[in-house]
Amino acid sequence: MTKLTKTTLEVEAPAKVNVCLVVTGRRPDGYHNVATVMAPLALADRLTITVDAGRGLTVRGDGPGCPPDEKNLAGQAALAFLAAAGVEACLDLHLVKNVAVGAGLGGGSSDAAATLLALNGHFGRPLGDDKLWRLARRLGSDVPFFLAGGWAFASGRGEYVTRVRGPREVQLLLASPDRGIPTARVYRALEPSDLAANADPCWEVLARLEEEAEAWWEAGVNTLEAPALRLFPVLAELKAALAELGYENARLSGSGGTFVAPRGEERTAREAQEALTARGYRVALTATR
Repeated sequence: MTKLTKTTLEVEAPAKVNVCLVVTGRRPDGYHNVATVMAPLALADRLTITVDAGRGLTVRGDGPGCPPDEKNLAGQAALAFLAAAGVEACLDLHLVKNVAVGAGLGGGSSDAAATLLALNGHFGRPLGDDKLWRLARRLGSDVPFFLAGGWAFASGRGEYVTRVRGPREVQLLLASPDRGIPTARVYRALEPSDLAANADPCWEVLARLEEEAEAWWEAGVNTLEAPALRLFPVLAELKAALAELGYENARLSGSGGTFVAPRGEERTAREAQEALTARGYRVALTATR
């Protein structure tokens, strides 16, 4: 075996937004069947991976709510890769968390996918696409999306991913409360009336992606928004605040708690950012990539 020399890898882990998300029912395995159109964002975490000889794993995070070591999804991805590839190494992962934790933006899943891709590339691609996808699927439903990269339509639990051509540099406003929203609680709160009959809203979005952003955005829905608003009054308050500022079309991404809307005029977006920040909300102006 070739002796490892200390190497540092620097990668980016972009956030995502669910342009459309429908939940159609509960599966026998306890998960739910979904259909979703997702877009990657310019907003991204930064990940530095130091690979050295030996054994061990350290995960450090800059930012609140970032789990350490094996509790971190990026750490789990690193260990899963080493085991599947039959590689022995000492890894140090340093995360600069720009994507809020528990915000429906897929930050942890993106960190995991970035880790898999970086390590697989560094070690000469010992895992083919199929094995890498299976690892990603075991780590989390959104990880395969980030592994694929780009806009995509996803189904099943979210792990069956088909890339689509989507518009880049669409300017978006993101706003969330200063707390994470637990995904499992939102799914458990789904009522039969919340479920969608089919994936038609997603097909409508996909059919309109070449139009102006307002057209395909208005065609989208999120069936997880209703249970999230019932569970967490802070989300209902934020939705009302956004409407007062002219963003009546703001919609939850994933299970929350980030509301997303096309940015509109620059001045309007900046004024909304200032007003919401003053009220204690987290606000970001970003774009699709």
